[in-house]
Amino acid sequence: MKAFLYLTFVFACPLFLNGQELLLQPNPLLSKLEKFSLSGYGAMNYYNFDWQTDTAKRNSIDNERFILAIGYKWNPKIRLGTEIEFEHGGTGVDVEFDRFEEFGEFEYEVSKGGEVLLEQMFIDFAISKNTNLQVGRIKVPFSMMFSRDEPTDYLTALNSEMETNILPENWTENGLMLIGTFGKNNSLKYHLGIVNGLDGSAFNSANWIKRGNQRRFEMVNADNFAFCGRIDFKPNDAFLIGLSLYGGNTTNNRPKPDLKVSTPLGLGEVHISFKKNVFNLNGMLMYGALGNSEALTNQNRNLSNNLNVKRTPVGSAAIGSFLEAGATVYGKDGIFKNINSNDYIIFGRFDYYDTMFATEGLVFNNPRWKRETYTLGLVVKIINDVHVKAQYSVRKVGAPAPTSINGGTLEKSFICGFAFEF
Repeated sequence: MKAFLYLTFVFACPLFLNGQELLLQPNPLLSKLEKFSLSGYGAMNYYNFDWQTDTAKRNSIDNERFILAIGYKWNPKIRLGTEIEFEHGGTGVDVEFDRFEEFGEFEYEVSKGGEVLLEQMFIDFAISKNTNLQVGRIKVPFSMMFSRDEPTDYLTALNSEMETNILPENWTENGLMLIGTFGKNNSLKYHLGIVNGLDGSAFNSANWIKRGNQRRFEMVNADNFAFCGRIDFKPNDAFLIGLSLYGGNTTNNRPKPDLKVSTPLGLGEVHISFKKNVFNLNGMLMYGALGNSEALTNQNRNLSNNLNVKRTPVGSAAIGSFLEAGATVYGKDGIFKNINSNDYIIFGRFDYYDTMFATEGLVFNNPRWKRETYTLGLVVKIINDVHVKAQYSVRKVGAPAPTSINGGTLEKSFICGFAFEF
């Protein structure tokens, strides 16, 4: 203890004698450290599969993600925000056989089980009391994932199934965003931004625009930009309703200028959230449309194998929705109260999504990509920032995969794991 006090005295409070006076000088290192902030979150899950569509699918354990958020505040009006994401445990090169795309193909990824990503890096300028401007790599303000991206924010063991099978997960792009509040008690919050557009060469049947995020490239093409906007109305602490829009062209962000027609993309969604006492409810409805999807499909068939994209038909429209409800049945905040117990939350969820809801021209509308999932689960809050989760899901696909041995359409999964934040 004496040694600790001595070091603190020496490094934090250097002494300088000036006659009979003892002057304390501030330590520049401590002054700088006070401007930093550090937080983070993560999740790890075990998967048990019983899929009629893939009877050979093996059980697995996934170090899903670990995120470090580092901030720095130069002054009350200017700050830096960053997020570094470690996905699935490491980096390198791996290969996976995807049996569901056409008649199966090998897929190489520079990931060896995972990736290290600079998820966000932006400078935030406080323009006024209720208005901020973010410039850099920022979150795209679209869908419920925008506000529920940390694993302690949502009830399920995995992030929203519907959203993550259509949209880029934890969607971030490069650009600028204006954020502000207005109305009575600042009950209305808006986001208006312009970001680099997606790359249509990575669009595919199973996941529509999800892989168009350009993460696989060293440099991000920015010949096409997209506009995005969001508004949320929160009249009280219990209820929120909002909508968001996204639109832009995707043609000129392809690796090569090999497509002569425009392929505009438009997305829209509405979402609600209600949480009061022991009950909470979340829901979302999304629709998206892609222009000249037949021309895009035909051109994508000619892409190089080295590009590592699916090259499967692309739908002209996709639709998705989910509804999730939960109740704290036991614990300090539960229906059955026990102030000395952890909170036990049961939940149910329904997802519906079709990434080939509509097609154009001669593009085959594959019914397989119409999916609906029913999920039941349990969350145990060890503490507010550490959760243990378990869920059982039954997904029904619209048609068996061409490689399905028994021709089944059900995919049953049991998932359990933990999530945390700090």
